[in-house]
Amino acid sequence: MRITSLATDHLRVPLGKPGRVPLGGPKAAGPDAVDLLLVHAETDAGAVGLGFTYLLGPGVGAVRDLLDHELPALVVGEDPHDTDRLFTRAGRRFAAVGFAGLAARAYAAIDLALWDLKGQAAGLPLHRLLGGARPAAPFFRSDLAPHGRPAEDVLADARPVVRDGAMGVRVEVGRGDVQEDADRVRDLSDGLGDGGWVGVSAGGRFDLNTAAALAHFFGDIGVDWFEDPLPAGDDPGHRRLADLAEVPLAVGSSFDSPDQFFRVIRDGVIRTVRPDVCRLGGITPVLKVAAVAEAFGVAVSPVRLPEVGVHLACGLAAVPHVDSVGWFAEVFHGGPHLQDGKVAPPDDPGLGLHVNRAAVERYRAVSS
Repeated sequence: MRITSLATDHLRVPLGKPGRVPLGGPKAAGPDAVDLLLVHAETDAGAVGLGFTYLLGPGVGAVRDLLDHELPALVVGEDPHDTDRLFTRAGRRFAAVGFAGLAARAYAAIDLALWDLKGQAAGLPLHRLLGGARPAAPFFRSDLAPHGRPAEDVLADARPVVRDGAMGVRVEVGRGDVQEDADRVRDLSDGLGDGGWVGVSAGGRFDLNTAAALAHFFGDIGVDWFEDPLPAGDDPGHRRLADLAEVPLAVGSSFDSPDQFFRVIRDGVIRTVRPDVCRLGGITPVLKVAAVAEAFGVAVSPVRLPEVGVHLACGLAAVPHVDSVGWFAEVFHGGPHLQDGKVAPPDDPGLGLHVNRAAVERYRAVSS
């Protein structure tokens, strides 16, 4: 089987529309839509692999251009089974300018399409191809508590989700008043009760002293993790913070390469790493991170993208749960589904996803 062509499509999927969880009230900071780029990798065997990548900020034009003009030459004519060789080729192609950034985000869509084709060729859903660690996985929601959304609004949506089986919610902080952040997290923790999981994500926005003060507070109120409290790359700061704080630290949502994960995993102070499938360049580099993390007893929690995360969590022992958002629920048929209070992956071969053509037509971006 050989790849014969790549076809791309650009959707602009709204966030906060009626029927979705709103991004927040007047104080909320964040985009009102997410750019989703779909890739269909066609083969001479008639199979078509589906991949995708997303952006919450600028750069979609550059990523689309890479997918349409630069990257096809790396994979057309190649066997989709050779995911590691093709990922290495892509890294070398961009070595002079750096693979991290938009090139990696573009290649992620291709890498997902390759893994979709590998699963189809094997007649196996991706989670079984990866190892079949579990039939379903616990999950938390990370789209319910964005910056600025009042605690009472979050709780109104979170409580029924927790009753249906969700561990709890991931809360975003760090773009406003620190005391206000602390009060909001406390209100959410109290509102969900002892059985509700609360993770706090700061996006690397705090200095060490502020992060340490918040970490002590979060430990006192029972927060389950403090994610990216310091800027990416501040390894000494994370080591110091881990010594000072009782709350477990999670890092990595803005890491651009597996090497950054290897370094913090070997340091032995971080208990959870947060690779972003799209940011790193696909499933292939995330598998490398997961292998090293498992060897050191570190949990792996991929960022968002439950359509992929459910396969990683149900395929790999090192991935204990799924980070769930509902952004693309309308775009794909056959994604993750609830099963006895957990999230289960589809049973169709590969990613098990099928594009909703009506949604594609509705959200297709209009070229300027």
